[in-house]
Amino acid sequence: MAESSSNAPRAAALDLIAAILAERRGMAEVLTRPPDSFRALVPGDRARAQRLALAALRGAGRADFHLRRALRKQPSEAVMWVLRLALTEMHVLGAPAHGVIRDAVDLTRRTGAAHLAGLANAVLRELSEGLDWAAAPVPRLPDWLRGALQNAYGAKVTAAIEAAHQHAAPLDLTLKGARPEGLAGDMLATGSLRLQAAGQISALPGYTEGAWWVQDAAAALPARVLGDMKGARVLDLCAAPGGKTMQLAAMGALVTALDLSEARMARLHENLARTGLVAETVVADALDWRPEQPFDAILLDAPCSATGTLRRHPELPLIRGKAEVKALQALQHALLDRVLDPGKGLLMPGGRVVYCTCSLLPSEGEAQIASALTRHSARILPVDLPGVPPEWRLGDGSLRTRPDYWPEIGGLDGFYIAHLHQGA
Repeated sequence: MAESSSNAPRAAALDLIAAILAERRGMAEVLTRPPDSFRALVPGDRARAQRLALAALRGAGRADFHLRRALRKQPSEAVMWVLRLALTEMHVLGAPAHGVIRDAVDLTRRTGAAHLAGLANAVLRELSEGLDWAAAPVPRLPDWLRGALQNAYGAKVTAAIEAAHQHAAPLDLTLKGARPEGLAGDMLATGSLRLQAAGQISALPGYTEGAWWVQDAAAALPARVLGDMKGARVLDLCAAPGGKTMQLAAMGALVTALDLSEARMARLHENLARTGLVAETVVADALDWRPEQPFDAILLDAPCSATGTLRRHPELPLIRGKAEVKALQALQHALLDRVLDPGKGLLMPGGRVVYCTCSLLPSEGEAQIASALTRHSARILPVDLPGVPPEWRLGDGSLRTRPDYWPEIGGLDGFYIAHLHQGA
């Protein structure tokens, strides 16, 4: 059945969600091999389909709270996602109820549940008016993650983090140089440009000219920690999709960007081409690769649980678990040994390493660095960046950001950042 023009992005959004859950892969990974319904869309509709899918994933817990009022028996998961998508589009994104409900009925038939089309129509009409979306309790994180956060930060902070996850992240840009004319937004104290309502990214002023790239304000901090690197040889490990590589290249560093994934490295090449920045690129395993000569500095953005990015990746709690995190912690341990061991040939004697993870778990941040310092001759250099509030700084000189920080301007991702000097 052919989709109406309004329904095609909604259908693609549901197909994206289905692929994420079936393949247990994040949105970014699914988009490297997206469903045919998504491929068939024009760029503007692709952006809309992504927004719809992320809104439905983020709002699923609250949608289910309200749907339980109206459903005597829960239908199949496919139909439930149609209903979740419709509710979040009406009550979070503000779409007119008539069009949303009409298309939701068609999408219910598309799932093979034509006999439930009338039910979908009745339920959504009942819930289209007079519903207080925020009356639903803030959905809790999975027990394994919630427990770890409560142990680390306490119940009050954990609740604040969960509340922050209910809001879509604003769009932050890192500027290559001067701000393009007509690009509206607010400059943050840390140097990023924040847009509250971006629309289609490729249509923004300066996109075609490569004047900026998308990068959360927290993700922009690790490269800045290295300071003036003009002319220095810097290795960006686990580099794709390339935000930090572009930062370092724009600073004048001689950058080698290494990543294990060819598909992700293809995105890095596209980003370099658009921005006109230059970096050597290597597709290899960071644990095995040896350069011709060691580097002055290494930026290690280690693979992690990404629990600090749930505002923009609400699918992660549905596809990640404790076992995956354990495996990632072992990889982080091995990567730190690889960059800090002078016998491995990656870092010049006395060189510097910035280690970071977009994780809220101390086991992937503070604990990894504390353990690494018992195995290697290295010390933490205090992070000193303009615009960083005192509460982000930890006692040992490292840095910790959280989604509940900066609530008045839209928050930021959760990151752990440590600046290390090799040697005593």
